[in-house]
Amino acid sequence: MPIHDLPIGVFDSGVGGLTVLAAIAGLLPDEHLLYLGDTARVPYGTRSPETVVRYSERVAGHLMGRGIKALVVACNTATTWALPALEATGREHGVPVLGVIEPGIQHALALTRSGHVAVIGTEGTIRGGRYADRLLELRPELRVEQVACPLFVGLAEEGWAGDDPIALLAARRYLAGLVDGPDTVILGCTHYPLLEPAIQAVLPGATLVDSAQATAQATRAMLQVQGLLRPAAGARRVHYLVTDNVERFASTAASFLGHQPELVEGARHPELVDIDERDHLHWRSALKGQPAA
Repeated sequence: MPIHDLPIGVFDSGVGGLTVLAAIAGLLPDEHLLYLGDTARVPYGTRSPETVVRYSERVAGHLMGRGIKALVVACNTATTWALPALEATGREHGVPVLGVIEPGIQHALALTRSGHVAVIGTEGTIRGGRYADRLLELRPELRVEQVACPLFVGLAEEGWAGDDPIALLAARRYLAGLVDGPDTVILGCTHYPLLEPAIQAVLPGATLVDSAQATAQATRAMLQVQGLLRPAAGARRVHYLVTDNVERFASTAASFLGHQPELVEGARHPELVDIDERDHLHWRSALKGQPAA
């Protein structure tokens, strides 16, 4: 199979990365897509950095083993801790790797007028500090605040999103310190766009930055530079993989995929897969031309 006809691999710890998948699908309608939600291990945001790297390498190894032409890490926590390792292995394997943090940062910098930017995310993402460090590296004069909102992931996964009263109560509790503060707020978790109405109700004067669209644009640019864009040649394929809770994934996916019926239909029948250390070993050994132990 020609390399440009291989799918784009996208992964997240759960269903949140589907917001990124939907954005990529909308911007690149001819591309095949392969999504893996590591639902057996969600959430990544409360895990140690070492564990996040280990899980991410296994997931990436599984996708690599199936054959992909590019890898999008649609998880902020995985991007925070595992991106350097995945990028290094991707370079060895000839597969470009993109995370969600840099595209979101660039979009936020283009939007802020006051120079006061906030980042909300999981405990792991906020603890890692990658958003704040990068923002201040690019614009040292910025005022950057960070707030961990760990319950937001669970609310989104449960479908208690939008203007749900529980989501609104959680947003008020977490974001009270940001009221009358930043003019730009980065949604530093791919689950958070589903809670946008609640977040916006608490921070009505702030512009919310969803990295999904920015990541989709960065994905297109990356494929263009690499000469990997798929020409319009027949219908695309979209395939979903999960490591647990097939029924839950299928019932929740529609909320994240928006108004793209062909994406939702495919998500109703995800494939259950098991990933373990051998996925990473197969990936690494393939680079050396040796069988995995």
